[in-house]
Amino acid sequence: MEGLQDAPDVFSDRPRKDMCLVNVGYGAVGGATAAELERLFGRHAGFERVVMVHGKPFSLVRFRSGDDAAAAHAAVHARACAELRGKVLFLEYVTAQGFARLAGGLGSPSAGDAPVLDAAHGVHYVPDFLSADDEALIMQRIRDDERREAGPWAQVQKRFVKHYGYAFDYHLKHIGDASLTASPQLPPWILPFVDRIQARLPACALAPDQLTVQRYPPGAGISFHADSHTAFAGAIAVLSLGTPVQMDFRDPATRAQATLDLCPRSLLVIVGEARLGWEHAIRARRSDLVDGHVRERAERWSITLRTVGKTLSCDCPYPALCDADAKLVRDRRQAKEACANT
Repeated sequence: MEGLQDAPDVFSDRPRKDMCLVNVGYGAVGGATAAELERLFGRHAGFERVVMVHGKPFSLVRFRSGDDAAAAHAAVHARACAELRGKVLFLEYVTAQGFARLAGGLGSPSAGDAPVLDAAHGVHYVPDFLSADDEALIMQRIRDDERREAGPWAQVQKRFVKHYGYAFDYHLKHIGDASLTASPQLPPWILPFVDRIQARLPACALAPDQLTVQRYPPGAGISFHADSHTAFAGAIAVLSLGTPVQMDFRDPATRAQATLDLCPRSLLVIVGEARLGWEHAIRARRSDLVDGHVRERAERWSITLRTVGKTLSCDCPYPALCDADAKLVRDRRQAKEACANT
């Protein structure tokens, strides 16, 4: 029905954080609602969200980890479910790519459909945005801040991060506690460069109130992800310092990939489709292959500028990557509404 050419690319024999309810779809198609499935799976640790595609006789459920999903699988799979009027549910683990393809209602991938990295698709890349003097100034300001600030760098996998304005909690995948920030304001040294970005790319409407500095030792990377749709609104800007590195972009539904070489002192701004509908990553390796030649990596620094979302909502057409219906986000929305009504 979905035009899958190779089931192992979609389904997995081992526990994954994503599962497909192969015999429960939306409403009349499968006899369930999203609220009913949320009540069923919400009692299990690590539950994040349910995705139901109109007209499809299957549903998808996402947990925080494979272990959380396995525990729910053991409790629900092939058992009569009282919450669904005695219906027996059947669950299959799905890969991340499988989740994206099924959530998006797309057919089999086309190997030739590589993402186009251009402004029409939301990728704005400006090489040599900074001068060598700018780069040296920023690095000096980061070192000056390090001497003044009490908060240490946080280690995430093999890279080191520091947040200003607001913190991002990598466990929750959302805005974190204020105690995780080095300062409640953006550092003053970044403001002239924000003005320069706004002047160079006015259509991107960048108005950041959150900044993350990341230090990548040689070999460090960051896995495929899309920045939270509800934690951050609008465009995201990245300044690259130090060594060049390749950033990979991936369409989660088709698995088509494209690569952008991020040069030192460059600016990358992603917005729209590239921001919400694609994932991006930096492979964890000590060298990149560029034009047939091996290029060794040295230490790289990145400065990411984002705007914190105030509404905790998103109505984008990319359900596989959108967290608007995640349990954490719904709970925060409800708490915000309750606070506003008191």
